[in-house]
This record gives sequence, C-alpha cells and structure tokens, in this order.
Amino acid sequence: MTFLEKIKPHLISDDILIQEVVLHALHDYPNVPEEWTNELLKEAFRNKDKQTSIFIYVENQFFNEEAVKILVENIPLMEPSNRHLALNLVHRIEPELALKYKEQLQEYIPKDTWSLYELMLHGKEEEVYSEYGQILNDLERAGSEHHHYLIKAKKLAACLVKNGWVTENEIDLVLKEELKEKWVSFNGILTVYMIGLLKLERYIPLLGSLLDRDEDSLLEELSVTLTSFQSDEVVKEVAPYLRKDNSIIYAASIVENIKSDFAVEVLREAYRSAKELDQQDILMEALCHQFSEEALPEITEHMELEYTSGLVDVEQTVYGYFSILGLKHRELALWRQVALERELDFRQKGNDLPLAPVRNEMKVGRNDPCPCGSGKKYKKCCGK
Repeated sequence: MTFLEKIKPHLISDDILIQEVVLHALHDYPNVPEEWTNELLKEAFRNKDKQTSIFIYVENQFFNEEAVKILVENIPLMEPSNRHLALNLVHRIEPELALKYKEQLQEYIPKDTWSLYELMLHGKEEEVYSEYGQILNDLERAGSEHHHYLIKAKKLAACLVKNGWVTENEIDLVLKEELKEKWVSFNGILTVYMIGLLKLERYIPLLGSLLDRDEDSLLEELSVTLTSFQSDEVVKEVAPYLRKDNSIIYAASIVENIKSDFAVEVLREAYRSAKELDQQDILMEALCHQFSEEALPEITEHMELEYTSGLVDVEQTVYGYFSILGLKHRELALWRQVALERELDFRQKGNDLPLAPVRNEMKVGRNDPCPCGSGKKYKKCCGK
C-alpha cells in the first residue's frame, strides 16, 4: 500500500490523537489530494474540537473552488475568537479563484491585495516584475514581520513562472551572485521557490549543499523545494545532513516527506548511527510519518528508552503509527493514555487563558506555527 492508501481510512478519525498524527504527516507532503483538503475543512467546521488543528495543518495545501465555497459559507458562522485561523487560509487562495469570489471574500482581504491580484492576472511582464521588485524590497525591510510580504512575493513569483517570464539563465545568474554573499537575500530564497515550481532537478545537488547554512528562511524554502521533487536523488543528497546537529531538523523533514523505500532505509540508517537522544527523537518521528513496517525495529527500540522527550510527542506519534498500520503492542493502551492525558491537560490550561483559544498558545507542538510569528514551524524556529 502507498502512503496515501494507508492514511486514507484515518483522514477523519474520531480519535483526536490519530487525527493529529494524520495532520502532522500530511502538513508538508506536497501531493495531498484536493478532495482530502475539502473533507478536512468540512470536518473542521463540523467539529470545533478539531478546528484549530485542521486549520493550522492544511495551510500548505491547494484550495480548489469547492474549498473556497466551504470557507466563504462557514467563516461568517465562526466564533470571532477562532475566525483568524480560517482567515489565514483565505490569503492562500490563488488570485484567479479569489477574484471569482471577490464579493464574498472582499471583507477579509485588504484592498491593496485585490489590486495585486488584478495585476497578476492582467498585468504586463514589466509591470509584474516591477511589483515583484518592490515586494522584495519590502521583505528585506520587514525583519521578523516578513511573513505577510512573503506570501505576496510567492504569488508574484508563481505568476512569473506561470507566464514563462523566468528563464534558467536568470536563475543561474541569481544563484551565482547570491552564493558569493555571506547571507542569501529574499531574492535568492524566492529563486529557490521558483526552482521547485519549475521542477528543475539539475539544481538538486546545489540545493542540498545549502542545508548546513544557518539561515532559517532559506532552509525553510530549501525544505519545501527539495520535498516537492519526491525524488530519491534528493534523499541521497540530503542523507549526510541527517547526521549533523545543525541540519538534522530540516534534513529529516525533507526525507520524512519523500515517500519511498529508499527514504525509509536512509532514515533507519541515520537513526542507528545517531548518538544523541534528541537526534533519535527527530528521526523516530520521521520514520513514524513514513508509515512503513520496515521501520518497526527502530521505533520499537526507541520506545524501550525510559525518558521524557522535549522535542517530540513520542507517545502520541507512536500510538498513531501503530494504530494506522493496525499493529499491536503491549504498551499501546498506555501510550494512548499518556498522550490523551497530555492533550487534555493542554486543553484545560488553554481554557484558563483569557481570549486565547488558539492551539499554539495552549500547546506549542513541534509542528505548530511558532508563537513568535515567524510563520515557521516551532521546531524550525524558537524550538531548535
């Protein structure tokens, strides 16, 4: 069975622990079927207990017309305190589809964004490039508050690629200049994004070699782009970085989300060679999210260790792995109990926070957005 075939029966699970493991596993995977995203959105509006998690974890997925209809029909019915989570998804809608539903969406999207969408659909090459250059300047000046501008920049970059206004020669020139500098600019980061859109596999070795850089925004984009290839060549290039403290988080995320037998083999080898518990935690989580029985020896061995992880919700992750694969283990009920008590404790604490029924304020999971507002996952930001 494929990864998606294993996940499908559990996409909408009555068990909140399994539901969250599914969401974690799908969050960075680039080939989630559009109808799955629609089903998850429907479930979020049906079940308020799942709403926060689902909205957070579907943000990277593509929203088709049915998804837009689900959002515009249900957002007005949401409690005001939770509405911002769905509004974050509105900004992910493709410009052409957003304009089609402008009447229903206009109160959620700023006026200047609507002008930008019109430019993307009807602007000339030089006009779009001019706006792209301005957004890049805004990004460089925005500092830690750059996430809003980055979404706009990616939409413009996608427009340039879609219209054939970006050439490989231009990409070569940008990368050549960027790699001369100590730090990669947002122009370089968006160029990495374009490489992924264009599926230019010849850049895989170069992109892999950048994983040991200490630049979170670059590493985040490298992770997304390399994962998008779904290639064992990527796994081969990334494998050495699974053994380095400064690169293991992003490297593991990439290999975790390339669903192949070779990826599982590489993660198993890296786990067996890891000396530190922190590294083993990260690799064990990546193995669980592959949902391969080949990883059972390493996962079982890891659960024999008596310790508390500060990096991974170990019991919940392994409980989800065994449950989704239909495997038995003498500790399965105990793992579920520990994970459920932790989940209920976090929710109870969250209820004590005034005006803050937001998951990343109740429980900052390793895969949740960082509370600092960077737009990155906690484990790739302040949780490192």
